[in-house]
Amino acid sequence: MMRILLIVGISIIMVAALLWTKPGTYAELQSVSPSMVKIDLVRQIDIQPIAKVTGKLEPARKASLHFQVSGQINERFVEAGQKVTAKTQMLSVNSGDFVDAVEESKALLEIKRSTIKRDLRLLELIKQERELQEEEVKRLKQLDQNSLTSKSNYDQALQSLYRQQAEETRLNHSVKLSRSELKVEQARLNKARRNLERTKLVSPFDGVINSVHVEVGDYVSPGQTALEIIQLDELDLNLEISGTTASKLQLGQKIGIQTEKDNREGEVIALALDPNSETNTHTLKVRLASNGLFSGQLAIANLPGQRYENAYVIPISSILYEDNQSYIFEVVGNHVIKKEIRLVERYNNLQIIEGLESGVKIVSKDVSSLTDGQVIIIN
Repeated sequence: MMRILLIVGISIIMVAALLWTKPGTYAELQSVSPSMVKIDLVRQIDIQPIAKVTGKLEPARKASLHFQVSGQINERFVEAGQKVTAKTQMLSVNSGDFVDAVEESKALLEIKRSTIKRDLRLLELIKQERELQEEEVKRLKQLDQNSLTSKSNYDQALQSLYRQQAEETRLNHSVKLSRSELKVEQARLNKARRNLERTKLVSPFDGVINSVHVEVGDYVSPGQTALEIIQLDELDLNLEISGTTASKLQLGQKIGIQTEKDNREGEVIALALDPNSETNTHTLKVRLASNGLFSGQLAIANLPGQRYENAYVIPISSILYEDNQSYIFEVVGNHVIKKEIRLVERYNNLQIIEGLESGVKIVSKDVSSLTDGQVIIIN
């Protein structure tokens, strides 16, 4: 029992000693040390932003050719990579049936011309005969009035005149109909000749054969791609650009183009005014001379934007973005003041702004760690 009391007493004494020797706790406030910053000035300059847009070079002209008639390929004159001039024959289909169609149309046309020639001669003769018969009818009528001839002779002459008039009318109609049929036959002959020409596939322009899709013996139909030809003397740079950039461009405008080989000039040849409904971008086509460039290479177009005169600019790194607003820190003495600004347009590492005057000192970088009114040390 005495032992337990001794242990309890020692424990109480140790706890009391610990509480007695516990160090006092208190908060020691320390002042924030000044931040070391770099500064810059708001500058007022004339500036014209240049939008750099990358695209792929493509042939200025590209044609997928096909036959307009059906048939079996009987000759192939070109291979991929071969250069050709305009009107060069590249492929052909068997032309036997088309030659026969031309000859048939020519024969029918000649028959129709002969028929017209015959009917015109007959018409000329019947007119002469009718005129003589009219005179005979007049003579008999006069004699009948004088009772110098019988009425039956007069009636027979009159009937003969009616028959001649009917024949003249028939021949007139036949000539008109034959002339219309002659036009139809001429049209058929023209079509047959065109179809005969269509048995040959010729180059529409000077270019290079990109691919051939048929072999000798293959049967081709209209609409089936047989060959592809491209023109590489000039190349097109196709780009997708914003509406802001598109609004500053016009057809015929000269554009600087940067390639792996060099810098050169191109010309705007097409600009879509209505944007793509999915991407909301405008399609731009710039044409330039190939001069050592190849289709498929990448190139960068330097597209001039709006020109700003006496614009206020600051470094991009000096802007603090917070809650969809933009701020800078103006340096006043040894501290900074947080100020809201309006962004106009960015160009490279500069930002065109509104809301500040030229010559104002601002913190140029590392602004995310600063607070309004904070003391600074200028580096």
